[in-house]
Amino acid sequence: MPSVDVELVKQHNPIEQVIASHGVKLQQRGERFVGCCPFHDEQHPSLVVYPNTRSFFCFGCKASGDVIDFVRRKENVGFRRALELLGEAAPQGVATSDDKRGPAPSESPLTVDDRLILAAACDLYHEALRRNERALRYLDSRGIGMPVVRECRLGYSDGQALKPFLRRHRFSLRRAAEMGLLRKDGNEALAGRVVIPELRGGECAWMVGRALNERRLKYLGLSLPKPILGYERVRGQSRVFVTEGAFDYLTGVSWNLPICALLGTHARAERLRFLDRVPEVVLVFDNDDEGQHAARELADSLGARARLLRLPDGVKDLGELGASADGRETFFRLVAELGPAGKEVQHAPAS
Repeated sequence: MPSVDVELVKQHNPIEQVIASHGVKLQQRGERFVGCCPFHDEQHPSLVVYPNTRSFFCFGCKASGDVIDFVRRKENVGFRRALELLGEAAPQGVATSDDKRGPAPSESPLTVDDRLILAAACDLYHEALRRNERALRYLDSRGIGMPVVRECRLGYSDGQALKPFLRRHRFSLRRAAEMGLLRKDGNEALAGRVVIPELRGGECAWMVGRALNERRLKYLGLSLPKPILGYERVRGQSRVFVTEGAFDYLTGVSWNLPICALLGTHARAERLRFLDRVPEVVLVFDNDDEGQHAARELADSLGARARLLRLPDGVKDLGELGASADGRETFFRLVAELGPAGKEVQHAPAS
């Protein structure tokens, strides 16, 4: 099926110029532009345009996306017609104005409405966390403080706010259920969980919830394709730390590491292509047989660029190490002791 090079379309149509051509008066603020959003009535600018990432986001109505998304929303047209309005050739077989919500080939699998739903959930959960003492105490017990809460936009689902918000703003509850935000009975799927979103270009692209009640399933993610958590944090870095779980990742963020998480022990080869040009990859997997076996397999596939960092005996994972009083000191000592690439260093049992 013919496809469209979306990145080339965005290069040919600078987003700030296209938005300005639709009557939006933009003012430059450093590397960004701000203006009044054309998608809702407002007196004070809440629309922010990011030329570096070729994207826009409204902090008022949560509209977001790239230049194609903007044109589709502003002109109320489909993907193919938006390309025509941008002066780009639209090949046969891509989505037309009769299918305004369906993703076309080479587009992000998230539609504009999907992004708005995720943005709403992320914002609501973030505000709920800041008011929930129990969830904040839990994070503090895991060594995760407010700087990481703000940087990663961590949240908490109280099970009350999302559904009324979506209904009030006329978002599809069925689509929210398909994405994994609502259960079949209409209740919030992530209720009672600390929520860790994956942010791409400042927007929420996915999220996973960690239950505070240990008797429940520990982690529950959305039904959308599972990403590499922290991808943008490691992109372009010469040394990358790769770990397994969401709280392992948050521990690394708290220590200012270029770190990402596979959200499991294995990931498909195509999801790991971003590591192809990384000179050094430090693998910090769980300290059990499954985790260590997966780490060795990944190290073998990476070759001489890989380093295996084995946590001290008695420490389950990086998140558990981060919750200990001397966790940060211990971790950076182990990093300093790493041997030649591809070799595992053995450590004495934890005291």
